[in-house]
Amino acid sequence: MRYLFCLCTLSLLFSCTHKSTNDEVAKYKAQFQQDEFELEGTYHWDFQLMGGTQHSIHTLYADSITYSMKGKVYSTEYTMQKLSFDKTNNKWIGRDENGIIYVLFFKGKTDQSLTIYKHKCKKNGLQEALAFDVPKPDATEDHGWNIYSLDKPDERDVLAVQGIFKSDAHTLTLADGQVSLDEQSFSKLSYHAGERRWVGQQDSTYLQVFFKDFDDGEKLYVSASKHEDLEKAYRIKFHEVAFLKYEKQ
Repeated sequence: MRYLFCLCTLSLLFSCTHKSTNDEVAKYKAQFQQDEFELEGTYHWDFQLMGGTQHSIHTLYADSITYSMKGKVYSTEYTMQKLSFDKTNNKWIGRDENGIIYVLFFKGKTDQSLTIYKHKCKKNGLQEALAFDVPKPDATEDHGWNIYSLDKPDERDVLAVQGIFKSDAHTLTLADGQVSLDEQSFSKLSYHAGERRWVGQQDSTYLQVFFKDFDDGEKLYVSASKHEDLEKAYRIKFHEVAFLKYEKQ
């Protein structure tokens, strides 16, 4: 019931949530901890709500955490930029695009899972975040501690199309484990079927490929771009890119 109550009152809570400004960040900067944040990967936690499944997903980077909630009842997505990380307490503080402050705690990491506690600072922003202590093991506020499972997209998701495709300007050679753009080949790092995003690497260059759909086996609409910064590449979203038409050869 606590999920239902939370989601039903979401709009009211959001409108009342404290939004941190750059001046506020500067005011409290001296109190931030700048330990290196070494956790990485995409972790998901699924729970049942009103007869359906909600998917809570955190993707961890060195300088940010991307969050999404997917499901029929409620969906959202945002990125929190790291402001502080205290390695002793595994306490992470970040701010999203709207200025909202979050505190996350981590524990119990294994090869397959990570336990996460997340608190949204609704009243006092950074002041609230800095004063927020490590939650008790049996805490129930903020949905409590939850075990998130590590995503392994290379094992779970396989690219649904292969072959040689050409646009007016480029040639794409597609296979699940390797994609070539013109004369340059990239080995697969990940493919997320839900995002229709394939990422590969050649030395220090990364290729990110979005697929609009797979309905026509002879024609594809594809966005292919190269990047030098993998973390920034992963923050680019499906709706932000432009697609070119490629035809199968």
